[in-house]
Amino acid sequence: MELKQIEYFLAAIECRSLNKAAERLYTSQPNVSKILKNLETELGIKLMERTPKGVVATGFGDQFYDYAKNIIKTVRIVEELAEDRAYDQLKIAAFPSNMIARMVADYYLEHKESTLHIEFITGTVEDVVESVHSSLTNIGVVFYPEHKAHTFRQILSKKNLSFQILKSCKLCIYVGPMHPYYEKETIAFKELENLKFIQGKRDYFSMMEHVDILSNGLIKLNQMKHVVHTNSDNMMMNMLRYSDLCTLGLDFLKPNYHDNEIRKVAIQNCMDCIKVGYITRKDLLFNGCEKMFVAYLKDLFS
Repeated sequence: MELKQIEYFLAAIECRSLNKAAERLYTSQPNVSKILKNLETELGIKLMERTPKGVVATGFGDQFYDYAKNIIKTVRIVEELAEDRAYDQLKIAAFPSNMIARMVADYYLEHKESTLHIEFITGTVEDVVESVHSSLTNIGVVFYPEHKAHTFRQILSKKNLSFQILKSCKLCIYVGPMHPYYEKETIAFKELENLKFIQGKRDYFSMMEHVDILSNGLIKLNQMKHVVHTNSDNMMMNMLRYSDLCTLGLDFLKPNYHDNEIRKVAIQNCMDCIKVGYITRKDLLFNGCEKMFVAYLKDLFS
């Protein structure tokens, strides 16, 4: 049995017509008939019948169809794996950050002449942890509030992941040109209750979830006005640029990655309360491009 025979069988059943199957396969109808006839002869059983409603599978053909679909799917996966081996793989997950995205762009520009293949996804801390744990990605850039360090380490231990710290950060807000605080350098924690926020997807480690502790009780979560919640980076950036909304974020903006339209406003008397770093699987050995990427990360947060 050949893969070609299986592909022709699937096309005939899915198109319900040998003529349409031939069009889909860029061949002739007699050739499709010949290959399917050979397949039935080889198996010693009829796979399909022609009816007034078109080509339909026999009882055995129905069973064969399910296995045939899985065979083709598995072959495609193996082919993709073989293709991937021809590239240097860099699979990263991170919390949403314009600076990290810009750094990935710089990394690409430095290595664009190589056989580099980058996969970059964003999500909550919980999303990033799961993507690294499931081997969807190999490096995950995450943060956690300092007072949740024990819980964070427990989660990593259960999933056999390690964490390398990059920086301890303060909180700040980010605002655009239409925000009344656009020209301010600093604000007090208590002023946050007068502002309207856009925030990303929330999880257990989200800064907003712990703002009462991070502010030493100066402000409560229920005092803050959450006008927009989104999982879209495009929505976030556009709302900051073109509305009076702001967002709570990490104070680690580097001058060379500054967005001329978005400004950071520091929060007075805010301590270093958020740990930022990267996670990996404990049994993972970095390839060359992953080692270089970690060096870029360390420089970004230096």
